[in-house]
Formats: sequence, structure tokens, C-alpha cells
Amino acid sequence: MQEITLTINGQSVKGKTGDTVLTICRANGIDVPTLCHLDGLSDVGACRLCVVEILSEKKPIPACNYPARDGLVIKTSTPQLERYRKQVIELLFAERNHFCMFCESSGDCELQKMAYRYQMDNDRFQSLFPKLKVDTLSKYLAIDHNRCILCGRCVRACKEIAALRTLDFSGRGGQTMVAADLNLPLGESSCTLCGSCLQACPTGAIINKASLYKGRSAECTSADTICQGCDIGCEIKVLIKDENLVKIETTDRTSARGALCNIGRFEQLSETRARITSSMIRNAKGKLENCSQDEALTAAAKKLAELGSNCGGLMSPRIPNETIAQFQKLITGTQKSKIIDTLDGKEYRTISAGIRQYANGGTNPEVDPDIEGILKADCILVVGADIDRTNPVIGNLVRRAVSYNQAKLIMVDANQDMLPLWSELWLKPAAGTEKVVINVLANMVISNNKSLAELKPELSRALSLNEADKVTAKTAIAEKDLQTAAKILSQSKNAFIIYGNKPAAQNDADLVTSLLNLTYLLQNGKGERLNIVFLKPGINSQGAWDSGAATKDIKTQQPRGLYLLLSDDIIDKDWLDWVKGIDYLIVQASYISPVVEKADVVLPSRIWDERGGSYVTAGKRSAKSNPVIQRYGLIPDEEILQRVAEKLIAIPSRS
Repeated sequence: MQEITLTINGQSVKGKTGDTVLTICRANGIDVPTLCHLDGLSDVGACRLCVVEILSEKKPIPACNYPARDGLVIKTSTPQLERYRKQVIELLFAERNHFCMFCESSGDCELQKMAYRYQMDNDRFQSLFPKLKVDTLSKYLAIDHNRCILCGRCVRACKEIAALRTLDFSGRGGQTMVAADLNLPLGESSCTLCGSCLQACPTGAIINKASLYKGRSAECTSADTICQGCDIGCEIKVLIKDENLVKIETTDRTSARGALCNIGRFEQLSETRARITSSMIRNAKGKLENCSQDEALTAAAKKLAELGSNCGGLMSPRIPNETIAQFQKLITGTQKSKIIDTLDGKEYRTISAGIRQYANGGTNPEVDPDIEGILKADCILVVGADIDRTNPVIGNLVRRAVSYNQAKLIMVDANQDMLPLWSELWLKPAAGTEKVVINVLANMVISNNKSLAELKPELSRALSLNEADKVTAKTAIAEKDLQTAAKILSQSKNAFIIYGNKPAAQNDADLVTSLLNLTYLLQNGKGERLNIVFLKPGINSQGAWDSGAATKDIKTQQPRGLYLLLSDDIIDKDWLDWVKGIDYLIVQASYISPVVEKADVVLPSRIWDERGGSYVTAGKRSAKSNPVIQRYGLIPDEEILQRVAEKLIAIPSRS
């Protein structure tokens, strides 16, 4: 971009073509007040607070959307401009019901700060006092239209960051309001509760029910860490007051991963499970009772010594690499057991088996590309994934690719979630027939491009057995829909495939192989890394898998004892039923749960915001969390494991 020179308030400043006047002012430390402007969103010039005097213009002009030109002479602060801005603030207060003393955002409100800045100590205009509705039906959000200034920041955030377009304006004149979909309550709309609108709102119009009256920003300290709700590992800023989390926000709304989700922004603030704050041991009457940590560690070590290699280890994919290493050192080193697994080990073994079949004795392909590449995709195939529930940030990237890159979205899933509303085509196969669908699509892709048959002749011959008419009868998908999907895939230049945990849980390695084959064909046999994203259950699933902890199924090895490092994770019914057959159970966990109630020894574990460590997140990206708060004086998980190992080594029979 070409450099330009402007004169602002008598000062010569530099900028670039394409910049707005506001951008250049702020880049040069020149203060211009705004309300409707927000970094990362498009500008609309709605609030008129940023008006400036430009020598070539006859009237004040909004600086936020006025293109800067070389040679402009601008004044940003004159008595006339200040009077104009004060009048705008007064009119905004008169239009709706802005009673600061009753507002949850008092002290955190940009409108209130502007009123103080311009010394608005009286009402020159008669207040309209409209009686507008308050929408409180959403789980975590409420909208008080009486406090809305119609700046449009929430509308633009919903469109440009969340890529949903749930919010827009409805009504006219004084009855204009922000509406969800076709004037639905927010809780019944297409809102995914990402909270982008909440963080964008400059007043108390959009309310965070999870943080209500917990503290103002000025009363809080802030710290940066990463969200541990899924395998994305988004960077977040947490606000803390009196050793309690008050609010969670994104650190950079303009980044590719700038949209948080309901898991990261709200659910981690709304934990209702009872916390384990003391070690426990099962007494002679068969009941768990509190005890000192040393007593619990001693009891655990004695039983581990007795069980020897017949005691296995099972761990959560939410714990950091440092804790994983210490756990493996205890189980496979000190304990000398070969029985170790992760809660999501089944998914790992399914994916690994599928990759080995694909490689067929050759080098395993590089998979799991950077998820930000989804934004540049022109075609996205999602197989067996309820993304908006399990990995909402991936869902956001998909919607943005569809909205802004005109990507074609093809869903292969028998069940409906939000994403089919954005899809070009939704294929609903009969249960267990996803592999057949993928194979016939691959065969059709080869038919549409004969040169692909030369990449893997043996694959082409195998796929040719998948005849469309027979597949239609088996999968309940119309042949024309399969042909349409294959045509879209064939015409793509940068296709991405997203593989969910539904088929992975079915232990179908052949489906993984089929997806890899299709990805290979769509990339014409090129690319250092296949554009296929395997969604994983935990933030550090990849780190645990890379450590080798999930290579064998612990259920087939029938250990007599089990050390379960659950931390703040949960286990499903299948795991719980299996644990019932364990003779002796040690559980290191954060919350009371059915599996804790079955334990013989319970050791308290830190939760996500109390622990620090490194993780391998989606796209095999390294991430690091920081302990931002400490409750109950709990020691780190790895220190507990180390103390167990020390007591185990000290037992005479093992020395």
C-alpha cells in the first residue's frame, strides 16, 4: 500500500491508502471517541461520535468510515465538535431507559464513560421512557432492549465473527430493536451461545447470566491462558475477583480462532458438580471418609505394591503432557505395569488402524492440518460429527468458509444438527453405511477425472465395485444426491474433510481408510499433509496418543487394580460399568461422581484453571496453559503422582 501524509490537528502524520481517518488517528495516538466502532468489525458510522472536521468537506464527517487521502487537513477536537458529541450522548440517554444505578454493567459501560467524559450532569431532552421487552430465555444470555443504543456491534459480531447472522434489526424508528432470527426469543433461535455479541456490546443491553453481579472489570485481575473445553485450545482471558472466576473473554476477536464457544465462555463458569477438596479412603465399614493426604498416599502405595503389574493406569485426555509423563513413569516405571490406556484410547486405535491400512506397509501420511486452513477451503465434507455441540469453534470456521469463501458444505450424518442449515447437500445414510457412501463418492470422483485412476490403480479397481444403484438401496441415499456430491468434490481445488467421533466410537477403521483415500484423490496425490481433520475428545488427546499410552485396550487386559487419573473429566457409562469389575480402585479427581463413589482411595485433583502445562491441540499445535487461580491449597497432579511413586519405592518388599 502507498504511504500517504495527512495533517491532523496541525500535526503531520503518516498512513496508508485504504486506511480510514480513524485508523490513522489511532495509529498516531490521536484520541477520537467512538461507540459503534469496534476493532475487528466493519464500520457503519452509526453513533456519530467520531465525527471530525475535514477541510475539503462542508460538514462534520464520521472518521470511522471515511477513506483517508493524501493531503487531507483534519481537526478532531474543536468546541463545535465537542458540543456535537455531548448532544449525541444526551440524545442516546433520552431515547431509552439508561438507569445506571440499576444496571449490571455500571462501571463497565462505554456509554456511561462517555457521559462522564462530556460531563452530562443534566437532561436537556425529555426522556421517552419506552417499555421494551427483556429477553431472558437464553441459557447464558439476556437482552434488555431498554439499554440498547442500536450501535449494531452485536449484529456485526454475529455476522462477521460468529458467521451466524442470527441477530439483525427489526422495526422502525423508535421501535427499532435487535432481533434474533424472525423475532424469536434468543433461546429459541439459531444462536449457538458463542458470546461474540456479548463481548461486542458497549452497554448493559446484552447480559452475561453466568457472570451476573460477580464483579466489574476494574475490580478484577486478568490473566491469559487457554480453554480446555475441546481439542482446539483457544486462547482466552479470564477475569478474577476474590479467587473466583468472573468472566471469560477471547484475547483477539480478529484472529481466525477469535470466536469462543458456549463451552469456553460460559460452561466453565457454570460448574455445578461438588468439588473434592480432601483426600478420602474407604473405611472398615465400606464408606469413604476424609483423611490426610499422607494417609491416602500411603494406602495407595501399599496396595500398588501388593498388586504389582496387575494394576493398570487409565487417564483423561484433558491433562497436560507433564502430568502424562509422570503418570506413565509411575505406572510403567515404578509400578512395572504394561497396562495403561486413555479414556479416548478407542478413538486412537480406530484412527491408527485406519491410517495403517491406508499406508499398507508404507509411510504413514501426515494428517491433522492446521484447522485455520478450513477458512480457505472451497469444499468441506463433514462425516459423523455434531460439530456445534462437540467442537463449536470448528463449526464457526466451517460457517465462515461457507459465508465468506463460498465453500460448498456436504454433510454425511443420519442426525441433524445446526450445520445442515448451512450445507449445500445433506446426505443421511442408514446406520453403519457411512463407509459405503464414502467409497462410492471416491469411485464417482475417479469417474469424473479419469487421470486419478493412475494414482492408485489398485484403489481404482477396488472402488469400481461400488455401483451407485446398489449403494442407493443399501444406504437409503438417492443416486442423484451421490452424483451431486461427487461433482462438487471433483470440482473442488482445496477440499477439507472433517471426521467426527460418532464413527470413531463405532471402531470402524475401514471408514478412516476410505476417508484418507478420498482425501488423497481430492488432492490429486499431492500435498505434504492430507486435508483431513480428526476431531478429538480432549484438549490433549493428541499429546496422550503421542506418548504411546493408548496403544492397547485396557479392557482386554483385565487388571485387578486401577489407578484412574480423571482430573476434572467425566467418564461415560461404558467405562463406569467396566470399573465395577475392578478389585481395587484409586481415583485422582476434581469432582464427586459415580466413579469416585466406587473408589477405595480418592486423591483431590486441580481443575483446568488451576493447573499449568503444555498440550498438543488440533492441527498438532503446541499450546501452554497457565494456572490463573488456586483454590483449597491443592498440589499439582504430577506432584501427587511423584509422592505415590516415592512411597511405593520406599516399601521394603520393593527395595
